[in-house]
Amino acid sequence: MRAVYALEKSKVRNYIWVAMDAKIIVEEFQDYLAPRLDTYEQSIYLYILRHGRLQGKAEITIGFKSARKKMALGIGEKGKPMSEGTCYEKLRSLESKGCLRIIGTEREGTKIQLCLPSEIEGLIPSEEVAAVLSLEEMDFFDISENRVLILERERRKCFYCFRALDPSNHVIEHVTSRPAGNNSYRNVVAACLGCNNKKGNSLVDDFLRGLYRTGYLSERDFECRLEALRLLRDGELKPKIS
Repeated sequence: MRAVYALEKSKVRNYIWVAMDAKIIVEEFQDYLAPRLDTYEQSIYLYILRHGRLQGKAEITIGFKSARKKMALGIGEKGKPMSEGTCYEKLRSLESKGCLRIIGTEREGTKIQLCLPSEIEGLIPSEEVAAVLSLEEMDFFDISENRVLILERERRKCFYCFRALDPSNHVIEHVTSRPAGNNSYRNVVAACLGCNNKKGNSLVDDFLRGLYRTGYLSERDFECRLEALRLLRDGELKPKIS
């Protein structure tokens, strides 16, 4: 009885693992691989995945002459399965894209070794590359939670004059005004209301020079702000994102 219970428990654990693994595979397929495949290629890949790797088979032999009828309807003639010629053409295309390897032809059909999305070289970007890409694409002006990240990056001080900032006395503003500027972290800063009003649409270098000439900034602070401006434009002043 205990042996039966242990076996059933093992089956449940294995089922959960396969389900979790399949979830990741499907997500990676949809997010990274599918955009590189046409509809026929997707259908063939998923059919091989379903009958091969998801069943724990590293290699699988498929007779595509009959299997093609179970994959997808053709687009040449409505309601008809894809032709045998198209099926083998797309199979070779999948191989050229690194999605699978055609091992050979046997009596039962074509022997194939399928690659999971995570096994296709260069398909899925590393977490570090993905983080950089997402940061560059983020909107730090129109999205409220991202605006807070800019305030924290500035350590709650005005980027221009160092005045202490709180939720009621600051704005997130464009260093280079729109339409030329964008909402990237390279082009928005936290500023006090006074600096925001004085700067207006003027060039930021001229505005900082004006703050220095009128005594709002010391020579050392002025040079410090010019350096910070350079770092901002070069993407060195990154906000901390989780």
